[in-house]
Amino acid sequence: MEELGKQIPADEKDKEIAELKKSTKSHNPGLRALLSIKHFAATLEKDYSKLLEIETELNQLNLNALLIIEANSTPEESAAWKLLISEIDKAVIGINATLTSVKEKTVNKEKEGYMEFWKQLANHVTELRNNYREATNKGLEVLPERVHPQWEKDFATLAAPLVESLVAHVDTCRVLLQMIERYTPDELNAITQIIAQNVPLDFTYEEAVEYQNDYYKALINFKKEFKQEKNLWDTFLDILAGGTHQSASERVMMERWLDGEKGDL
Repeated sequence: MEELGKQIPADEKDKEIAELKKSTKSHNPGLRALLSIKHFAATLEKDYSKLLEIETELNQLNLNALLIIEANSTPEESAAWKLLISEIDKAVIGINATLTSVKEKTVNKEKEGYMEFWKQLANHVTELRNNYREATNKGLEVLPERVHPQWEKDFATLAAPLVESLVAHVDTCRVLLQMIERYTPDELNAITQIIAQNVPLDFTYEEAVEYQNDYYKALINFKKEFKQEKNLWDTFLDILAGGTHQSASERVMMERWLDGEKGDL
């Protein structure tokens, strides 16, 4: 990778590594996918189920928020807020429809036509975040100042983590589906064998976050084994770089980090 050869100032490099370490201590869909690929079907179903649970929670949160809006604003202001919620609903429906379509394509072993679905998914996630941000700000705009503490407590502080949790599960589904899409069955089997050699079969994602040294041993061995095969290691990094969170620069950060700059976990 030519980009790896660029000189980066030490302070900037330290900052990048710190950010990468910070992200891996929370949710990293690519690393989770690598751990979960040995039982990806079960992981997909679990994440799909969790998505539905979060959507139900968000729906109830929106209904509660609407009661606050209706009790403390004009009918016109309430109608404007309802429009934002309808846009949120459209984004959620779009996310579900896109993931379902991609899942069907992978089950049918189709190899073409995925790119548009991934673009749609990224757009839906962006719309979801943007509309929730706008709904939060709109509430502060139309509600009397005396109601702001209630709005913050009963909507704003609850909506943000729920939205990010939903996005996290969406992204895990995306990465798993992209691995199924872009790797052959033999390649997936090879990946599974490496994971099984380094990670106990009952090693959960939550334990992986807590005990990252063991977790990264599997990842680094995966890299060593397939570094020369673009269809495995580079494709894995391509998948990470193609997510709704990660950019090409983050792909470079991860590559550099795995090349010996990870420091203490």
